[in-house]
Amino acid sequence: MCQLLISRYESRLRDFWYEAQKKAKKTARDRGLQGWNDVVVWRDFKPIYILEDIWPHYLEHVMSERFTRRSQSGAGNRNQPIHGSMTTHTGGSVPFAAHAKRMVRLI
Repeated sequence: MCQLLISRYESRLRDFWYEAQKKAKKTARDRGLQGWNDVVVWRDFKPIYILEDIWPHYLEHVMSERFTRRSQSGAGNRNQPIHGSMTTHTGGSVPFAAHAKRMVRLI
């Protein structure tokens, strides 16, 4: 039970930081900055709900070699074809049964 709670909170914390990063990137993009996806560009757009002394530590973590390595590894894993198709969800709002029939016809 305790491990389940820890896992849940770790996931929620990860989601919190992901959303904070997404907001900073969106602000940089909305201001028309080139390279808005780069940490160097969006680091100046701290969300208002994050304390001033916490944000630099998060940026340091995001720019670390370990984070970059793990991020690139995860991106590569997500882009690997499995059973002949990409692992991303591309079915849209098509019902699963209809999508399955369409896939059988394509094979």
